[in-house]
Amino acid sequence: MRVRSLAIVASGLLVLACDPEAKLCHERMTAAQPVVAGVDAKSVESVERSLALVKEAHAACEKAKLGTEREQLLKARNELSAQLEHLKAREQRRKLKAPSAEELATLLKKGDPSCPKGQAYKPKGAPGEVRCVGPQLAEMSREALKDYYSDRRFKVTTPDTPPELRAELGSELYVFSFDKAEDPAPRCTTAYAAPGMSWQEVTSRLTGVGPEKLKLNAPVRTGRGELALRVEHAEDKPTIHLGQCGQIVAPP
Repeated sequence: MRVRSLAIVASGLLVLACDPEAKLCHERMTAAQPVVAGVDAKSVESVERSLALVKEAHAACEKAKLGTEREQLLKARNELSAQLEHLKAREQRRKLKAPSAEELATLLKKGDPSCPKGQAYKPKGAPGEVRCVGPQLAEMSREALKDYYSDRRFKVTTPDTPPELRAELGSELYVFSFDKAEDPAPRCTTAYAAPGMSWQEVTSRLTGVGPEKLKLNAPVRTGRGELALRVEHAEDKPTIHLGQCGQIVAPP
């Protein structure tokens, strides 16, 4: 998780010494910036602490009527709020679906096939992490993708004409296109990166291939063979096309 909005504003903020409200806005943003920059996206406590500071800064800038600052702080607040909701919902689901001692032992020994290989998580009370051993996102069926993204608080839609799965969270959007709804893997994956995310980071998430091993517009080797890679706007808000993508998928 990367919260870029606050750093952008803080670096360009002009504060008038004669305006105490603008000065307070600047001070609170300055205090929040290093905390937000170092937020641990997997920790409820860390996200809560960052969110509290951003809310304080937003309130100060709202009072100072600094439009640009308010807008950017609102974006940062929304990103952190969404992440906090996701973490708390995940904790609740894990409490409800806590594995038995036998199931936990199996997961620790053999891994979890329901999440992509290369990831890991630690169930509450477990002595260690459970490795994910399932297929990568670019290799999943529509049903598996639906479970994966729904569990992460994405808005998921599954139109049948044409058969697709769309997963959206904030400015992040993934579109998985299938020839048939029951196909085991998508024909084409199109990803619209959130601000601050590189094409390498997005492609790595989809395929499990390390960012350092990826080359711009070069095929990517995956468990289902090589997938064509095409990147638009590689340097700023990239759009990634992976697989047999003959036609650009338009965002909603």
